[in-house]
Amino acid sequence: MPIAQDSPSFSDIENHWAKDCLLAVAERRIINGYPDGTFRPDDRLTRAEFAVILPIVFPDAIAVRQPVAFSDVPIDHWAHAGIQQAYLHGWLSGYPDGAFQPDQPIARAQVISAFVQQAYANASFSGFVRYPDGGVPSGQAIARPPVFSVFGTAQSSQPSADPEQILKLYFDDADQIPEWAHWIVAAAVQQEIVVNYPNVRLFEPFRNAARGEIAAILCRVLRLHQVVPLVYATRSLGVYDLRGETTVAFSQWRGSARLMRDIQVLLANFRLYPVDRINGHYNSLTEQGLTAFCDFYGLSTMKTGVLDEKFGWSMTHADPIDYFLSPSQDRNAIYSEFLAKQAGYDRSKAPFFSRGAASSPYFNEISQFPDRLTAQLNGKTIVSLGDSVVLTGTDRRVYFHPFPAFGALPEIDSSGLAFLHSDIKEACVCIGSFTKGEMQARWLGRNALDNVELWSTTKIISLLKVVCQANAVQADVPVQDCLVRPVGRQNGYGFYNLAVDLVSYQRSIASSNAVAAALKQFFTPQDLETWLRNLTGNRYLKFQGRYGEPPLIQNPELWSQSTNAVLLKPAYSDHISTNTVSVCDMARLIAMLGWHNFLPPDARLPAARWSSLETVVRAMGMDTARYLDAAIDRLQVGSVVEAPVILSKVGFGRSNARSRTELCYVALVWLIDRRSARQRKPSVLRTFSIALRAAKALNNAGEETRQLDARIAAEVTEILRRILTQELA
Repeated sequence: MPIAQDSPSFSDIENHWAKDCLLAVAERRIINGYPDGTFRPDDRLTRAEFAVILPIVFPDAIAVRQPVAFSDVPIDHWAHAGIQQAYLHGWLSGYPDGAFQPDQPIARAQVISAFVQQAYANASFSGFVRYPDGGVPSGQAIARPPVFSVFGTAQSSQPSADPEQILKLYFDDADQIPEWAHWIVAAAVQQEIVVNYPNVRLFEPFRNAARGEIAAILCRVLRLHQVVPLVYATRSLGVYDLRGETTVAFSQWRGSARLMRDIQVLLANFRLYPVDRINGHYNSLTEQGLTAFCDFYGLSTMKTGVLDEKFGWSMTHADPIDYFLSPSQDRNAIYSEFLAKQAGYDRSKAPFFSRGAASSPYFNEISQFPDRLTAQLNGKTIVSLGDSVVLTGTDRRVYFHPFPAFGALPEIDSSGLAFLHSDIKEACVCIGSFTKGEMQARWLGRNALDNVELWSTTKIISLLKVVCQANAVQADVPVQDCLVRPVGRQNGYGFYNLAVDLVSYQRSIASSNAVAAALKQFFTPQDLETWLRNLTGNRYLKFQGRYGEPPLIQNPELWSQSTNAVLLKPAYSDHISTNTVSVCDMARLIAMLGWHNFLPPDARLPAARWSSLETVVRAMGMDTARYLDAAIDRLQVGSVVEAPVILSKVGFGRSNARSRTELCYVALVWLIDRRSARQRKPSVLRTFSIALRAAKALNNAGEETRQLDARIAAEVTEILRRILTQELA
């Protein structure tokens, strides 16, 4: 029989994990030692011994039912009084045969149940509500309380008020916890009274409770938290609870599953933790994500091993956009992410250049693109960059200059794109800014004036030439009302529908190659090439080739349905040479399309009217390649992008002459960056055009395609990042 000691000192607890807990309960005469000076912390506690403890722990408890006589607990039984108290207060119950089984070891689930029943019966724990039905027989099914208020907070990412979810979050053996104990154990977790030794994630409901672990649980019940080894105690607070003096030491991270889950959810927003691995377990992935987060925000958390108010505030208030737009982003990791998406694709298709416009989050907004490209800045809620900016992170001021007039080459900063990967062989970026109501530009390039094969991106040249020539013939006729038809025929194909097939590869009418070849048939090769040379100032470009297929219509005419007039007739010629132009030419052409309304007359597409160009705008919103969609998603800036316009054209192929695959991309972007609106400052218009050619020689066409697709996606992402941060303005 255990005896009380005035100054407890036990010979068998020196190295015990719960030593401080044992001394604490012994000092309070809750659990006593033995006459031989031992505590026997690993001995099992019987139901009778546990029953005797409970009235000492809860001296002011209120009885919830009438007494009963147990067949195996006579009045002279040493624990009779304690067993009666345990029953009267609903802490423990007997068995259907009328016995109490006082000498049976008590299971852990019954221990936890007794403490939770007391909480509900007397509303003595913070966060619990009264459970009006009192105690229930141990081992029998029980009803959940009418209001289970301990679950959930408005700010936490904690699971819903479902005990099963709580158990799965905290315990690896949740499936072994009997159904009758689900809400009880879940409530105990929320009240942080669960102690599991040696593994904090194993509840072991049927294991017989030892004297030492009951002492530890009692210390949690009595809020003597400082004496319980944190590594074995569950803690139910979340990241939003890290306030004031509330902290969590590294030793308790594994026992704070809700906190770990909160952290994983928030890290996932920064792409620092995989969404499909969110489980509340502290693991190497959690550690890596926390380290990256703390390093970026200058937190000492991973050095001190303590989660505190500063960490909690940073975690819950940090904006992922700031992180994704920071120069510290690992571009190789981003490329690897994009490359991982290539699995299962072959050389004819890839995740980004063959994704299709219908996958775009802006697909339903394409019809609004023309109107967005005519919007005037009011200078109050939306502003532009002005005539110059200081590049972020430097003291260098760069200037915007008038858009080049016909025949004039732009002044190109040949060092501005040095950051691009070596797979990008040629590149041009043209950044726009409104100055006194006119679009001015800053040009950056890598081999930007070299004439190279740019594959299908050059198909937009004849598309634009048709518009210019048609409006030169009849200015007020929009080409969307025109049909392209064989000479002498009544029926034909809508210009817009053909333009969509050319850009999207949908083949609703014909292949992109056949459509592009048909549009060239309105002009002789020399006329088309001369027009392009005069427009761009590139005197050495060549544009007399076709695209690998015969024209959809060998001798087409452009007929206006509204005026019943033939606007363009066939040139009765063929295009059989080569197409070599510069990336500067392509970035310039698509900028002239998108910025048409804000360019001076001598810099606009000659004779073209917006009523016709808007048809091309809508068609080019249908490009199958979605690199900019991927960039916006990867940078997590979709929430701050307003009224976006993305016009683009992709082209790729394998050059036998150069023994490599080449992937080209031309695009114009127009968007309102609303980040500054958070500080009640005007939003900023950001607009730019890009033209890229990437090449890869691996003697494996499929692998070349996959790597180039990921590479273009990664480099477009980096270009967009730098423009949004004004590192590249």
